[in-house]
Amino acid sequence: MAANTFTSTDAQEAYLFQCGDNGLFAVTLDATGKNLPRGACAEGWRLKGGFLLGVREPVPASIAPEPILRGVRAVGYYVWREGMPHGTSQ
Repeated sequence: MAANTFTSTDAQEAYLFQCGDNGLFAVTLDATGKNLPRGACAEGWRLKGGFLLGVREPVPASIAPEPILRGVRAVGYYVWREGMPHGTSQ
């Protein structure tokens, strides 16, 4: 199996970050969050906690795991605004 290819049984430790209190969130596999775009969060990303990221694993935010998995696979992180259905991986 290729690296960064997820199947229904794969799960990796991921980390949820939040930008201030403005409803902007990010997930990355990097516990430090150093790969998250700084321009998207002037206040600096705050670590909310770690969780298992996988197709069948619950995400500790109101978003399905599939878009997060696609973003992490494509660019190493996924950023979205609460209430926005698709977010962005950039």
